[in-house]
Amino acid sequence: QLRPKKPVGAVCRVVIAWSARYGHLVLGVDIQRDPLLACSPCTLPMIVPQMMFRHLMLLQLATAGLPRDYPSVPMNGTRGFVAMPLYGLGTWLYNSTVAEQAATMALGMGYRHIDTAFVYENQDGVGRALKNSGLHRKEYFVTSKIPGGLNASATMATADQCLDQLGLTHVDLMLIHFPATFDGKGGKAARQEEWKALEKWAKSGKARAIGVSHHCARHIKDIQEVATLPIAVNQAQYHVGMGSAGPLATDDKAFMQSQGILYQGFSSLCGPCNPPDNMELINGSLVTEIGKAHGKTGAQVALKWLLQQGVPGIPKAK
Repeated sequence: QLRPKKPVGAVCRVVIAWSARYGHLVLGVDIQRDPLLACSPCTLPMIVPQMMFRHLMLLQLATAGLPRDYPSVPMNGTRGFVAMPLYGLGTWLYNSTVAEQAATMALGMGYRHIDTAFVYENQDGVGRALKNSGLHRKEYFVTSKIPGGLNASATMATADQCLDQLGLTHVDLMLIHFPATFDGKGGKAARQEEWKALEKWAKSGKARAIGVSHHCARHIKDIQEVATLPIAVNQAQYHVGMGSAGPLATDDKAFMQSQGILYQGFSSLCGPCNPPDNMELINGSLVTEIGKAHGKTGAQVALKWLLQQGVPGIPKAK
């Protein structure tokens, strides 16, 4: 049991790990130095059934910066677990002006995660919103992405450009946007070269975690052959209607999760879908009928479906 005592400058940290020996999840609590919070110096290892895994993953990690009630899930970072916010703002197809306005509004509403990318050409707008938010750097989470198919020098240079455009010294998560160039050029050797370069860049302190987007199991296996840092995230399109879709439609969701790779969904409301399907998860009959029974909107139902699975989402609005 944790017993409050005179502040000693320590904060409890939840640690979740899989025990192959015992076939259970091991949940422990240890102590980290922190000048603001305190708990008694103790370690509480507990064995919990595997069936509790989904619920444990939703435990609030005691991570400095994010509001204490901001829902998050753990992902593998460069130096241990990093808390990934369960919801954030996507900025695809926003120009810099709109990205700045949207991010400013989102941060003002309580959002603490902004997702952007080099190819979006709006990182300067996101950076202005972050700078003017009045928030400390540790109080928000930023994801950016570099194009796939880059050689080692281009990988590091492009990642540095992302930081320059955002006006930051580091991002919380840097992803390789595609397993090849946008026109399909590249292959196993190119994927491995880019990943190794991204690892080197991250190890210099410029990213708390690194991962990928639009990668399937084959692409992941190519990276795993040379990886010395964990693949934290695979970001893929995922929304209501894709729950029982085949492997190609979900970028091998089950495989990612079996490898300890956090599966993150974009286009949570099916924004890229062709009209009128792009409104189906906002005012379509399925989500609105469910919403009526709970006093919620169709969009709230669609987003809840995602988050209750422990899948982080980054919806965007017009």
